[in-house]
Amino acid sequence: MSRPKSGPACSLALAAGIALVAASGVLAASGAAARTPDLAYGAYQTGHYRRAVQEALKRIEADSTDAAAMTLLGEIYRQGLGVPEDPVAATEWYARAAERGDINAVYALAIALLGNAGSDKVKADPARAGRLLEQAAAAGHPAANYNLALTLLATGEPQNEARAVACLEIAAGSDIGEALHALGILAKQGRGMPQSDAVAAGWMARAAAAGHLPGEVEYAIMLFNGTGVASDEAAAARLFLRAAGKGNPIAQNRLARLYQAGRGIPPDSIEAAAWHLAARARGLDDPQLGQLFDRLNPEQQGRAAALAATRIEGAALTSSSQASK
Repeated sequence: MSRPKSGPACSLALAAGIALVAASGVLAASGAAARTPDLAYGAYQTGHYRRAVQEALKRIEADSTDAAAMTLLGEIYRQGLGVPEDPVAATEWYARAAERGDINAVYALAIALLGNAGSDKVKADPARAGRLLEQAAAAGHPAANYNLALTLLATGEPQNEARAVACLEIAAGSDIGEALHALGILAKQGRGMPQSDAVAAGWMARAAAAGHLPGEVEYAIMLFNGTGVASDEAAAARLFLRAAGKGNPIAQNRLARLYQAGRGIPPDSIEAAAWHLAARARGLDDPQLGQLFDRLNPEQQGRAAALAATRIEGAALTSSSQASK
């Protein structure tokens, strides 16, 4: 079996645009919650969104500087939780909270003004968005640092790469999988830091541990090939299996090859054929595995097809669930 290789299909393309990361789930109970129960945030956390709106409005009525309550309302209206989705109202609440220093609101407002508000009624303002993103990143906001890093890398200017790495390291401190993976790619390329396969493998290992799908695939390939880390075909097979179950066609194809060759996992022609069919359904064909399938008898082909159908459906459900989070 040929060694799996990293390539354009396997590695993360460091996007030229802004990728919204961790926009939801950034809310935290206000500092006052340590002293008194935060009824608004508590209702939000338990899914009682209308009550959360009511409690947040009560707080703002009692204290017109309550930025945390304003940010909470922005999140609720942005996501349409218990109320009609309203990007305009969300942006207005974020703006009010940002003026009062809430760093989560500063970040959310930056993302909205970049044209990600989801409404033509919210006018994009890239210049202001850039300033807000810088402000949130300077305050240590993890997702803001990740997105700022992407903008720095997108300039193509070598002098911005070291700063991008510093921003990514801040985001990585909060286990943002995209940041961990990006650092692995940059270490492998020697951008913004000395080239080091060992350092790249370390970042990829953390990305995989964080459940980041491209990181799982990339680290599995590095484990199999012994790139920057001691070769461990069994550990690579386990990672390929995990990523394949999430519907990644590269992992499905590599896993099929491992089953075919019995590398890191016991040989199994039915499993190899099933994972090949799953990968092919996602657009990744492999003539060698196709020949393996053709050599199976009709009963074996039927078993492989049935397994593949189950996995394709299961992966679709997993992807849908992850997208909704």
